[in-house]
Order: sequence, then structure tokens, then C-alpha cells
Amino acid sequence: NGIKQAQRLNIELLQDEVLAVEYSNNGYKVSTKTNSFEARTIIFATGMVRNIPTIKNIAKYEGKGVSYCAICDGFFFRNKNVAILGNKEYALHEAQILLPLASKVTILTNGKDIEFEKDENIEVITTKINELSGEEILSSISFIDGSSIDVNGLFVALGTASSADFAKKLGAAVENHKIVINDKMETNIPGIYAAGDTTDGMLQIAKAVYQGAEAAMNAINHLKKQKQS
Repeated sequence: NGIKQAQRLNIELLQDEVLAVEYSNNGYKVSTKTNSFEARTIIFATGMVRNIPTIKNIAKYEGKGVSYCAICDGFFFRNKNVAILGNKEYALHEAQILLPLASKVTILTNGKDIEFEKDENIEVITTKINELSGEEILSSISFIDGSSIDVNGLFVALGTASSADFAKKLGAAVENHKIVINDKMETNIPGIYAAGDTTDGMLQIAKAVYQGAEAAMNAINHLKKQKQS
């Protein structure tokens, strides 16, 4: 019913996967698999999904070689070997961010089929992962066939990116994988709002509907102020 109502108001609805949200000269740029869009405000409202793989020792090395954000932590792996865990477009996008920084970039699909077009500069390993290892920091990944690779970092990019992933990459405050907002549903970045399960609190439709309406009204007011200035 909500979709039909939006369509009656001539609001454009697109079913596409968002790969990146970045700053641009006009505000923000949203890149999808098939297009890109410029925006002066953004409301993150995609719910909450946290793709944490059940791989032995992955939690042990979080912050010690395992990362969930290539653009945030890529600099720390300059001229080092890195791997990206995932099999969809999001994994390829994260790998391409790391290409100019790392000495070698490998995508690990963990036994799943590839759902992206291969990049000749990125090695792909489809074998299922056995475990991560290293003394104090991650140094090796072994596979169930007995093989292994030496890596300095593993970037998790399973499925599609969440709102929290995009917010963090913009520099918005995120705590426990939830976007931090004020009473106007605004993040610490002007023009960036969040609503629903991607924020802290009850995971209820009633909360999401209220926050969505509040975020929309405040985003409109933000645009009006920009127009007046």
C-alpha cells in the first residue's frame, strides 16, 4: 500500500543495489549497480542485517586484521596482502577500493558462486574457508582443501552493504552497528538522517514509521534552509 501511494504521487521507486555513498560537489553521490545519483540529503532506512560469517577465529581478529570497511581501514594495509570475503557486487566494489593501496587483493567467496564480473587485477578463490590464524594479528587464512594464503587483512563484504556500513564510511557516528541520531533523526553529518531498525531502540514497525516521518520532515526543512541561504 505504501508503494502504491508513493507511485500515485509520481515518486520514482528503483529496485537496485547501492554500492557506495560518497561526498560530492553538490552534497552526496549514491552509486548503484546500474546508475549514480546526486543528493543533498539522504535518509538511511534499510533495516538491520549484520552479515557475520561463522568462520573459526574471525571474531578473535576483529580490529587485528579483520575489518568491515575498506574505505575506513584500507590505508592501514598499504602495500600489504589483503582479502575480501564475499561473492556479490559489494565485495567486488570493496576490492576495487583496495586495489590502489594494497600490493595484492584476493576475493574469497567461501564456497559460494561468484555473482559479479571478474576483474583481471583481482584473484578469486572459491574454496570454503577453514580458519583464520596468526599470533597477535591475522597472518594466514586456511581452506578446507588444506591450502592456505598469507594475508595481512581480511575485509568482510558479505551480501549487500547495510545503512550502518554506508554511514560509517561517510564519518557518521555508529555504535554497536547502529547509526547514532538525535531527536530529529539526524546523524552528526548535516543532511544525513536515519530511521527504523538501523538506529538504536525497539525493533518495531511503529517506531520505524514514526522515525521515517520525522526524518522526512526534517530533511525537507534542511533543504528549505539550504535554498534560502
